[in-house]
Amino acid sequence: MKKALKITGITILVIFLVLIILPFAFKGKIMEIAKKEINKTLNAKIDFQHLSLSFIKNFPNASVSLENFYVAGVDEFEGDTLVFAKNLSATVNIKSFLGASGYEILKVSLDNARLHAIVLEDGKANWDITKADSVKTEEEKTPSEFKMSLDKVSITNTDIIYDDAVSKMNAELKNLNLTLTGDMTADETLIETNLTIDSLSYIMDKIPYISKAKAKADIKLDADLKNMKFTLSENHIQLNEIKASIDGWIALLENDGMDMDIKLNAPETQFKDILSMIPAIYSNDFKDVKTSGKVTLEAFSKGIMKGDTIPSFDAKLNIADAMFQYPTLPKAVTNINTNIHVYSKGGSMDNTIVDISKLHFVMAGNPFDLTLHVSTPISDPNLSLNAVGKLNLGMIKEVCPLEDISLNGILDANLKLSTLMSYIEKEQYEKVNAEGTLNINEMMVKMKDMDDVKINNASMSFSPKYVDLKGFSAQIGKNDIAASGKLENFIPYFMKDQTLKGNLNVTSNYLNLNDFMSKEETASQTSSSDTASIGVIVIPKNLDFNLTGNFKQVLFDNLDMTNVAGQIIIKDGKVNMKNLSMNALGGALGVNGYYDTSVNPKQPEISMALDIKNVSFAQTFSTFVSIQKLAPVFEAMTGNFSTNIKLTSPLGADFMPVLTSLKANGTLLSNNLEVKDLPVLNGLSSALKNDNLKVLKVNDLKLPFNIEDGRITTQPFDINFGSGKMNLSGSTGLDQTINYTAKMNLTEKLTAGYVSNVNVKIGGTFSKPTFSVDMKNVADQALGKLAGSILGGNSDASLSQQATEQLNKQIENIRKQAKDAGDKLVAEAEKQGQNLINEANKTSNPFAKVAAVTAAKASANSLKSEAQKKADQLNAEAEKQIQSLTDKTNNAGAK
Repeated sequence: MKKALKITGITILVIFLVLIILPFAFKGKIMEIAKKEINKTLNAKIDFQHLSLSFIKNFPNASVSLENFYVAGVDEFEGDTLVFAKNLSATVNIKSFLGASGYEILKVSLDNARLHAIVLEDGKANWDITKADSVKTEEEKTPSEFKMSLDKVSITNTDIIYDDAVSKMNAELKNLNLTLTGDMTADETLIETNLTIDSLSYIMDKIPYISKAKAKADIKLDADLKNMKFTLSENHIQLNEIKASIDGWIALLENDGMDMDIKLNAPETQFKDILSMIPAIYSNDFKDVKTSGKVTLEAFSKGIMKGDTIPSFDAKLNIADAMFQYPTLPKAVTNINTNIHVYSKGGSMDNTIVDISKLHFVMAGNPFDLTLHVSTPISDPNLSLNAVGKLNLGMIKEVCPLEDISLNGILDANLKLSTLMSYIEKEQYEKVNAEGTLNINEMMVKMKDMDDVKINNASMSFSPKYVDLKGFSAQIGKNDIAASGKLENFIPYFMKDQTLKGNLNVTSNYLNLNDFMSKEETASQTSSSDTASIGVIVIPKNLDFNLTGNFKQVLFDNLDMTNVAGQIIIKDGKVNMKNLSMNALGGALGVNGYYDTSVNPKQPEISMALDIKNVSFAQTFSTFVSIQKLAPVFEAMTGNFSTNIKLTSPLGADFMPVLTSLKANGTLLSNNLEVKDLPVLNGLSSALKNDNLKVLKVNDLKLPFNIEDGRITTQPFDINFGSGKMNLSGSTGLDQTINYTAKMNLTEKLTAGYVSNVNVKIGGTFSKPTFSVDMKNVADQALGKLAGSILGGNSDASLSQQATEQLNKQIENIRKQAKDAGDKLVAEAEKQGQNLINEANKTSNPFAKVAAVTAAKASANSLKSEAQKKADQLNAEAEKQIQSLTDKTNNAGAK
């Protein structure tokens, strides 16, 4: 017995050890196959940090888990993450590990994940990442090594976001938990679904229909998987406090459509349940709210949904004689009556009709009424609207508890509108019935951690053609703004997202744009001093505004501007600035140009013509990071400058110019420039033994420059200093590297009279410059100076003339003089070469010494040879003169 137990124990231990060891043997193979399958089928960036394999966790099946798994987009979806999951795991039939027919997946679970689905304006979806298979024939296609035999899918702690630019829809589900069970391999099965969502939001055309609602559902589906028809049997659905069930069926069609016949049942719905869909009310001790009133809620949908075709549907919500009141507050919202009917015969969305025949309530004694009817919403919206009432915002706190917010002010509306959209689009305003007013007075909004918002007054009157903004005055914190003007095309803008046009005059005494940045933006700005942290501002393409502005003071990051005035035109996703003027940086600025997000909203483009007058070098350097990178020399400059500069550049995500792509040109002018404490000048001063170069004072700087490929290049310009003049040209890079040539005119005292100018190459960086001298140029100057001093007055012409005068008297004397002069040239060349070396050894001036030694050693033979040539020329000239004299004498004798 003991032996049997021992054998059994050993066997169990061996099996347990095998189950622990086997995953290490299979892990590499599983990872290889997983990545192979992913890359074979999907066109996206897919990866995971770690793969784990266990034969114990779900024994007798195996568990495969991918940690930090993600799917990221490519091409137009570059940078967008479709799926991220902290853990993606599958339960696999352990027998399939031992066979060759592939891996059989039984269960799939997703944990702590985020799914972000995106549809662009052109209809492209970021989840459409399956690779095209059309090139391969059936024989060429490689069969998948994974097989689905699912009986359970679970999703936990997951957020899902859906952004659809085509339908202008956004949906967001936070902390979704879903369990789905059933035999997915059977032709018919019962699928059970359990769902909870902590926060559900749905926005359509910028209108929030559902905001942060809680949802849960328990649904049983009789699934005919062979025909893809699902019949709802037992089910319970809850949205906030609204409880309902659905009867009917849904069938998936082969051509990607679906057929349906479903009906919503909500017989127990109370007014309090409907009230729960209002976020402000539902979040404040909702259980204690007293309500009364009658409610009916019913809806159905029947027919085919495919492409642009929709099924018929009908939804009704009727509320009669309702009220609600918080027991701790003095006043109630009473006499609530609503009839809302949304329906369609199906087919086209254009058949949808929205009819709010009544919406009436009384809040703190103030009645409000609204009616709305919309038909043919797609082709040509037929709109009828009436809104009359007064809202005392200060009374809201007496009917509904407000957390971290305080309201005051009066909103008074009296609006009537009846029109077809086409009447407005065709400017047939005589057919449009639009009239009324909307007034806001002394409105104050106070919220925690935000500046107070006060609208002193806002007065608008409506006509068929435009909204007349008679007056608008508001204050946000310390900032104030006032506006007046007209808005056109406002109905098509709100109904069909068409272009809103406007002509406005805007004024302000104080506007600090930094106050409107988020905390993250403000924090990030502490690490830089340029306007670099606000992010890209996308200009809507459906705005056509002409703004005339006058602002006494505007702050933007570190830039303090006063008396800002000019014209701003916003159109087609582009902002044009015309004759914009301001005082800033100690001087004046004029701006003409544009900011354009129409082509690439993620990387806008700017193009500016700037007229800058008498601004401070110091303030400019401290304000702009771009100047610190491209022109660090500004830090060592004092005084003012002016410039006319034209520039174009794309902007990065930080709203800064992409300096490697910046193109600009202009001329920098200054009459009072002083440069000191600059390593380049200190180094140059030390090399030339001239302290005058440590501080440069320039009264007539004219510096043409060009910026391209991340370098600022200066055309040659002159600078006068105490003991000479310098002509400078070259470039500075983003990496602070410098490449300049300084041509310097030097005094005789500086170079002992042997060198009149020096070419210095300046390299390295601004903080660690390097210097090299053009020695060939120095030597050439020294030789020229030396030869001139040697020859003195013994030029060819003077010597020839002297020989001619002496030939009549004594031919031999001519030869002697020529020979003596030639010998003297040769002797003087040798003597001056040695003198130059001796003189160089006596002086501490580096350039005089280098010039003398170089000239003597490198050119002694050349000087002697040149002197010998001169001597030979003198002798030859003497012989020519003698021959000429002889010929003349002979001719004279012959006569």
